[in-house]
Amino acid sequence: MENKLAILAVSLLLVGCAFDQPVIAPVIQKVEIPIAVPCKAEIPTPPNFNFDKLTPEQDIFEKTKATLADRRLHLAYEAELLAALKSCK
Repeated sequence: MENKLAILAVSLLLVGCAFDQPVIAPVIQKVEIPIAVPCKAEIPTPPNFNFDKLTPEQDIFEKTKATLADRRLHLAYEAELLAALKSCK
């Protein structure tokens, strides 16, 4: 009786090896996980605007010249801020 059980067990094991495709196949998947990275960009120092140095006694022409000059300073400062922001993205 023991021989029959041993032969049966061995034959079942051999039948399991006869399949062409494996029962469990490894599947490789690429998983992208976002990781937080600390930003190390330096914040640019704000410029000294000319309009802040004006006095109330100065006429509208001097105030307009100061405002136009400050606009260029502001645009340059804004460009530096955007560059720092994009470096952290």
